[in-house]
Amino acid sequence: MRKTLKLVAIAVLFISTASAQTSAAQTVPFGDGESLHYTVSYRAALIPPINMMRVSLQTTAERFGGRAHFHVVGSGRTTGAAKGLMELNDTYHAWLDAKTLLPSRMTSDIAENDYRFRATYNYDWGAMSVANVRRRSTWSEDRRAVIPLTENSGDALSLFFRLRALDVAALSPGRSFPLRLVLDEDSKPITFRFVGREEIKIRRVGTFRALKFTCTMATSDGETFEEGMTFTVWVSDDDNRIPLLVDCPIRIGRVRATLADGFRTVHPMASMVE
Repeated sequence: MRKTLKLVAIAVLFISTASAQTSAAQTVPFGDGESLHYTVSYRAALIPPINMMRVSLQTTAERFGGRAHFHVVGSGRTTGAAKGLMELNDTYHAWLDAKTLLPSRMTSDIAENDYRFRATYNYDWGAMSVANVRRRSTWSEDRRAVIPLTENSGDALSLFFRLRALDVAALSPGRSFPLRLVLDEDSKPITFRFVGREEIKIRRVGTFRALKFTCTMATSDGETFEEGMTFTVWVSDDDNRIPLLVDCPIRIGRVRATLADGFRTVHPMASMVE
């Protein structure tokens, strides 16, 4: 279940997709002061939904390496009864160039029961590579890797924010977008497909016009997910393009991440219909 929650948290962090190119005329959908929160719950037949985790994303504007950047902090914490099964406390930091939206650096600090893991990713877009240093509590020394990049590569947190800046006018049902998720010492293929537009109701938040996507991940944990697992995502159909709902099937039941009340965006939520 630990890996189940972790993959769903990753899904929340990078949902919404298209070309990573942002034209000058496009509106950057995020900025200083944005704050998003999600409730992750487990659902199965004949069992009431069980809230298991809270995922939060905070964005501030700051300078990094002498240039203007967006600093994004993503966190995931187990809540309620789930804390009795596992104590999950993960924090991610990403610095995105404010002009290009390309990541300059990402760090992760993962604490899950007795398990500890830290990683730092430093991007070199001139060399089209990212160098990382990883440390695990059970390792005797750090591990290092240099991973080749493509234009559509990135860690989960930076991909999410870069790809929110898509040109929605270019979307058509059935269009797919291949990405590569930088993870550990490799990159994993991910494919998004735009399904269409529909309205979706989020309990205690409201009803929204949404962009619907499916995402196929080519990885699994060997137990919970099948290879080629596909989950579904609804993204707000407005200038913010924030994930509203992520629905992820597992072998028994499903896990959902739902936008929670108390969020703050930099543009009006024009997609909200009630």
